[in-house]
Amino acid sequence: MDNPAEKNQGYSFRLVNIDCLRTSTDFNVIMELEESIEDLLPYLAASLPGCSYVHGSGVIDLMDAGHIVGIYPDRITITSVRSGEEAAFLCRSYFDKIRQVRADRNSIQPVYAARPTLTLLDILRVLPKTNCGACESPTCIAFAARVFRREAPLSLCPSFLEQREAHTALLEKMASCGYPFP
Repeated sequence: MDNPAEKNQGYSFRLVNIDCLRTSTDFNVIMELEESIEDLLPYLAASLPGCSYVHGSGVIDLMDAGHIVGIYPDRITITSVRSGEEAAFLCRSYFDKIRQVRADRNSIQPVYAARPTLTLLDILRVLPKTNCGACESPTCIAFAARVFRREAPLSLCPSFLEQREAHTALLEKMASCGYPFP
């Protein structure tokens, strides 16, 4: 079931039920842009840490605090939004980012080649797999998922911190994908 569209200058958005999870209390957001941003996609990709973008594909994908975000020339989709207020905040943030990139376009090096990608398994491989809970997650895989979704820093794992030097390749890959160094 669609909620009425919220209208703002330059875009409108609506909340839609998550079709595959009819009992979910979360929504997905469809943000319709009044003007195409197709020409800005390579510049946005350069400005959004950890995004996935292949020039010519017409879409930027990224994880943002547990939300899967898709940026297309005419719309932005955002998953797992809990309320209209959260949707309005996220839409405003992304629209502000578009405005900023448009204004700073001449000083941004656009992305035309695929960047390295990071997977949840890349993160899980460096964790102790003891499910100790020191990271405030019940299991190491749950913690790896939180790190992957950018909800927790890898530095919350004491075991990882003790062996940090042994995992420089992962840390470099995380940095190239826009994750902060722990």
